[in-house]
Amino acid sequence: MKLSSSGIKVAFVDDDDNLLAAHRRSLRGMALDWEALFFNNPQNALDVISDDVSIDAAILDIHMPIMTGLELAAKLRKSRPDVIIIMLTGYADLESALEAVNEHGVYRFYPKPTPLRTLLEGISDAVTKNRNTQNQISSAFLDIFNLGLIATDENLSVRHMNAQAAELLRRCPLLHIQSDNRLLLERAPEDLDKFLNPPPGRSLPQQKGFSLQSEDMAVSIFLKRISTANGEKPGFIFILVEPETVGPPSVDNLMDVFGLTRSEARLTQKLAEGVALDEASEAVGISVHSARTYLKAIFMKTGVNRQPQLLKTVFSSIPSLRG
Repeated sequence: MKLSSSGIKVAFVDDDDNLLAAHRRSLRGMALDWEALFFNNPQNALDVISDDVSIDAAILDIHMPIMTGLELAAKLRKSRPDVIIIMLTGYADLESALEAVNEHGVYRFYPKPTPLRTLLEGISDAVTKNRNTQNQISSAFLDIFNLGLIATDENLSVRHMNAQAAELLRRCPLLHIQSDNRLLLERAPEDLDKFLNPPPGRSLPQQKGFSLQSEDMAVSIFLKRISTANGEKPGFIFILVEPETVGPPSVDNLMDVFGLTRSEARLTQKLAEGVALDEASEAVGISVHSARTYLKAIFMKTGVNRQPQLLKTVFSSIPSLRG
């Protein structure tokens, strides 16, 4: 694999000064157009990486005094949800490594020792993917809404994830990021795979709403397909809402803010919970045909023309739902 030479900036964090010195020498010998920072104190690393948004990636040792690699990864995920984190672990640390991936958004973990070039190839691949999708969905955009938002490619490999989604993944036992960086949803509806991978020759379904329910919590998910129009790469947007924490907008609020009728507001409320249109119409007590008619009126009053836009507009406009 050819390493990218387009100005990647990486931070190495390890309490072993000899290892850091060896990395510094090896990087010089590779003659890459990369900038590297070296930290033997994780607290110093946290302060610098949190403030310097030009740092693309951080390589962390899992065992360090003052602050472990897992603790540092958790704090970096809050202050820099966009930074690529790679973790170095011992073979005896598999459980901790899985925790790093599932709970702290670690991009990849490697056993220690691993050749420096292998580590850099992992970073180069991740940075290239991020830069290729920046024009499509930026990390800053994903943080605008008080919703969990995850952007994936067509194979569910995570491209971007905002802080709200990272927090939901940390707490929800049914949502995981696997070691290969793919999003995994447990107890998903049986027809989800058909939505993600429709049979050849069929038109591509564009959106789907469903919920994941565990013993401790529920998460509503609105799934939107990213088309290949205008040069965009195919993929998906997952909009995550925890109803018990956020709460659906009230019917009265929807009527007041958008001028909806009570029936239109009730339908909008159900759609905002991540319920599919046919299920929402049944819950409201109207036919699917009537629901489609109401939806056209709702689009006109809210100034949108698609259901995902409606969801974003509702959650960013109702005062009680804003962060």
